[in-house]
Amino acid sequence: MALWGQGDKRWIVEERADAKNVNNWHWSEADASPASKKFFDKEFLALSLTGTEGSVRISEVTTCTGEASVSNRKGKVIYFFEWKIVLKWCGKTSMSNDNITGSITIENVSEENTSDEVDIETKQNKDGKEHTKLRNMVKAQMVPQCRNVIKDYIMYLQTEFGKKVILPTDKPGQDINSVPVKAKPTGVNSIKKQMEEASIAAKPVKTESVDCKMVDLDLKDTFKCTKMDLYECFINPGKMNAYFHGAAQVDPRESGSFSLLGGAISGTYLEVYPPNTILMQWRFKDWPKDVYSSVKLTFKDTGNATDLELHQEGIPQSFKEQIKEGWQKYYFNSIKMTFGYGSGLS
Repeated sequence: MALWGQGDKRWIVEERADAKNVNNWHWSEADASPASKKFFDKEFLALSLTGTEGSVRISEVTTCTGEASVSNRKGKVIYFFEWKIVLKWCGKTSMSNDNITGSITIENVSEENTSDEVDIETKQNKDGKEHTKLRNMVKAQMVPQCRNVIKDYIMYLQTEFGKKVILPTDKPGQDINSVPVKAKPTGVNSIKKQMEEASIAAKPVKTESVDCKMVDLDLKDTFKCTKMDLYECFINPGKMNAYFHGAAQVDPRESGSFSLLGGAISGTYLEVYPPNTILMQWRFKDWPKDVYSSVKLTFKDTGNATDLELHQEGIPQSFKEQIKEGWQKYYFNSIKMTFGYGSGLS
């Protein structure tokens, strides 16, 4: 028998008043699956949006499959969770009283992925302009809200279940709050954070300087290049930095954000279909807060050139001419001058 004070320090009972799992050395585990499902039900069903184009909300957590557990070994907290979640959304647009529905599928929710790396796919149940309009609203505004729920879930596991497997000791700093969650650094850029925090304006806004009556814009131009060459000018970060002179931050994927000309222009890619169409939510920094327009770019091969058709909806009326000149100057003309697409087939 070891003399007093010379034994294995893992077994010094007086450091724990109840003498249980001294120094948190032994394995302990908490099943977080049932509580996780309740968390998802509560948080996702609370999501809703109301804007100038309509309103939408999460009406049902259709599927929630997976498991979650939090365990402790030798004072280290280990988080394990893996979920697939399917949500049903429903809503109405300002132009239709039809009940429009669709789904959001969230996959790869695990301790190995940050909320930014989770795969989120949106669908609409029927075709039609109003259905697509509401789905675009879901993509641009509700998908970031879903990512925020995943962020909150990670914190929930830490605060609610970490403390169940790490028992308190008499030593300061040895509690759950001192143990980091097992997750990769988020690395979320400031533009994405702005998009995640954005919400659709509840109704057309009027400020002292801007009357937000919304109008549309249609433009067409021809470029002496292949369809794919021109298409890449709107998704390829290298090309965009070239003709914006280094002022482009671009994440060219569905739900990816962009910031151009030092933040003068920002938005989100809604759909990317190479080399035919691009759908975006797009805003100018001087517009009233949370006002976004919808932009559709269509690329058409004419044989020896490519026609680009632009349709933009939801522009504050007082900005229409400025936005028109901006597209022509900073996009179309700059692309032609930078890559020579105005003079010959590349």
